Amino acid sequence: MYKIKNLKLHNFKFFFGEQNLRLDKKHTLIYGENGSGKSSLFWGIYTLLEASFKQPIETDKYFQPFGTNDNGVYILS
Repeated sequence: MYKIKNLKLHNFKFFFGEQNLRLDKKHTLIYGENGSGKSSLFWGIYTLLEASFKQPIETDKYFQPFGTNDNGVYILS
């Protein structure tokens, strides 16, 4: 059985810059306030697993920083 021991996120959704998350313990508890990146973390794991079965053109949109459109332009609201 395979296990994800480390997850490196770089400009992915909530995470700007590079974030290295260790998941090598027996149990991992993810908690935090609203807007702290919990869903982005789970979306990152989901995208990693989905990307292993899809072509890059299908997954490139998932790797745009949060608040940008498909052209990489930041959206201000």
